[in-house]
Amino acid sequence: MKPTLTTKQNGVLKMLRKYWVARGCSPTLQEVCADLECKSVRTATQYLDVLERKGYIKRYKNVARNIELLDTDSEGAPNQTISVPVVASVGCDDLSVFANEEYDEFIEVDRSISENPQEIVAVRAMGDSMVDAGIHSGDYILVQFTDNFNNGDRVAAVVNGMVVVKRYERQGDHIVLRPESKDPKYKPIILTEDFKLTGKVLCVITSPAAEMTEVVPLETESRRNW
Repeated sequence: MKPTLTTKQNGVLKMLRKYWVARGCSPTLQEVCADLECKSVRTATQYLDVLERKGYIKRYKNVARNIELLDTDSEGAPNQTISVPVVASVGCDDLSVFANEEYDEFIEVDRSISENPQEIVAVRAMGDSMVDAGIHSGDYILVQFTDNFNNGDRVAAVVNGMVVVKRYERQGDHIVLRPESKDPKYKPIILTEDFKLTGKVLCVITSPAAEMTEVVPLETESRRNW
């Protein structure tokens, strides 16, 4: 998996893809600058620098339209991938991480993962209570929003305003979220009140350490309201 993108970096990548689909070529640096409403070419260049460093594009010297999208098919068209927002970190150890919906990074995944890509989010695992399910701290977990659950499903839940991922089990009138680790310090969570089951785990993406720091702010808000 490529390094994750911040909201603004993802917006620049989407602009490049949209331009290619519309015109069959990449924009010039001046066109990128105009589309982003930058006050200087340097600002646009810095965004292209980080996209190239993270492996999303490649640029060539001495060519006006020098941006190559690396995420393409055999004919050079952008692949059918979707940008999935990383909306929160999940506490696989305990209820130590507050749930939130701040889209400050994105990951690129194949569109075939789901027929409804708008109903997918990613969360980043924290802790080791799900290691026997192949979920390690730092991994990305793709979650499909649903309210249909079966025993044995791995689910994401918001409990007391905090996010956890566990194995779902219904026992009569009670719902139990169980860890998947042989370590006895991890205990089941019995859901009683102030909770919401948000979705099922689709898959887990093992993630290397990613650069999460924004490089440079846009000088003005884009008309796309990134």
